[in-house]
Amino acid sequence: RRTPASSHRAREMSSHACARPARATIVVAPRLGRSASAPRIARAHRSTRPRATSTSAGSTSSSSEADASRAPYVGPPRVVILGGGFGGLYTALKLDALTWPDASKRPVVTLVDRAERFVFKPMLYELVNETMSDWEVAPTFDDLLEPTSVHYVRGDVTAVRTGDEVPFADGTTGSSGGGTVELASGESVEYDWLVAAVGTASAADAKCPGAKDFAIPLSTLEDARRLAGAMRDVEAAFETDRAAGGDSPGGDSPGGSGASKSRKVAVVGGGLSGVELAGVVAERLAGKASVELFASGAGIMPESPPGQRDAARRRLDAAGVTTRAGTRAIRISEPSSGSPAGVTSGVPSPPDARIASAASLTYAEGDFESRTEDYDVVCWAVGQRVEAPESWPFPRDRRTNKIITERTLRVRGHGRVFAVGDVARVWDSPSAGFPGGDAPTTTPNAASPPPDRFDVLPATAQVAFQQADYAAWNVWSSLSSRPLLPFKYQHIGDMMVLGKTDAAVALPVGDATLDGPIAAALRRAAYLYRMPTNEHRAKLATSWLEQGAELAAKEAPGILKSLGVPLPDFLAPNNNRP
Repeated sequence: RRTPASSHRAREMSSHACARPARATIVVAPRLGRSASAPRIARAHRSTRPRATSTSAGSTSSSSEADASRAPYVGPPRVVILGGGFGGLYTALKLDALTWPDASKRPVVTLVDRAERFVFKPMLYELVNETMSDWEVAPTFDDLLEPTSVHYVRGDVTAVRTGDEVPFADGTTGSSGGGTVELASGESVEYDWLVAAVGTASAADAKCPGAKDFAIPLSTLEDARRLAGAMRDVEAAFETDRAAGGDSPGGDSPGGSGASKSRKVAVVGGGLSGVELAGVVAERLAGKASVELFASGAGIMPESPPGQRDAARRRLDAAGVTTRAGTRAIRISEPSSGSPAGVTSGVPSPPDARIASAASLTYAEGDFESRTEDYDVVCWAVGQRVEAPESWPFPRDRRTNKIITERTLRVRGHGRVFAVGDVARVWDSPSAGFPGGDAPTTTPNAASPPPDRFDVLPATAQVAFQQADYAAWNVWSSLSSRPLLPFKYQHIGDMMVLGKTDAAVALPVGDATLDGPIAAALRRAAYLYRMPTNEHRAKLATSWLEQGAELAAKEAPGILKSLGVPLPDFLAPNNNRP
């Protein structure tokens, strides 16, 4: 078993980049086995070992000392993975699980991420409707990596510097060896092989002024917590409205209460994620707030299979969601003064009627003039930006800023660097030149199988899953002097959540689509299978079985009714039998 020393894994890197300390190098010590007790990283300012200036295991040194006295690195290959999302974490786990015939070639794998938790993004909606806990959707890297040999460093990557430059005829340069990853703390991590898997983040302000400050996206654990808190605020405000006689301004509403008319939620974005979010929010706030979904002229989910799109439309209609197709958000700002969020008629209200997340949304519908309305919550589900800074020395797609890779996922011109997931732009033809001119771009909300053009891939978790396997194998192949495998995407269908017991699953066969409780159960089972480790999978299975039993007892009457199955006497709501 691991000794107590092993519990002192990755300490949080300081993020105060304004006061640049003398740069130190984190030297990750190779462990002799999975039960070895060496710390995951060593830190100069919080080390449990004596300070050292040499490259002994677990030591750090300043940049000047390193330049003067450190000998060339001699040891197992060092693989550094930037980003702990689906692409990065799963690459690390796959590398750790592979068999290495030559023990000297087994690499020291280090995962670098700014957060302390891995986030299973397709299940963030379960945090919004609060049917799951944080640990289920976002386990810590410490817990996930405990049974492995993977090291974890928490920190913000500020720069990547290659150790050499290889000039090319077109004036660009590449690299053939390792390099250094610099962190905002002033420390650095050296690598022999690098995997870039930093993914994407919300690009709200690039699409709409004020969106970053006044709208709430759903991309991170913190976003999900904010949205869940905003939903609680709306629910509390509804109860306050009702207690104060708030039925008067509203009239009828889909939920049957006039008080809900004064509470409104906007979801901007008609793609897959926007529709999922609208469905989840509408279910949670049923009868307490109205939900409006703003979509482009193409309507909702234009890239999705027709069967899945139809299932989603039926669910939105049943939940009373108002879909505003052909609209575009122009600006999001502070809510208007003198009226609570959601009320556009200027009805007087007390100062505390507005909740903290309230905002004004200015939008244009078709060719009509713009109009501004107040909402209690504005959810943002449009646009993503690549997290890799342009200063990183890798070729980029001019349109998307993604890192250009060969079919093997190796970055073009860099022999020891790979890129996976949303940050990678796989380019098929070496003779076609760099993409970004006439080449098509990645469609961010694509859910149906991509076109024949190899570089057009949907920005989904299943692409990152599959690329992680190829990246890990190709690093293994490179270290074992084997040929690299070209990545081939296998579309295996699409899953979307529409409520606690409702989902729509597009199967990879024709236009076959499952929806309702059966699809929800299939989605849960598929995601359980895709969880990163067996240990986390076992904990989740136990938790979900308990939740399923409770939910079945509570939701069974409604589910059976939706399926057209007669309700047994013992499930009847008014059954008073002993």
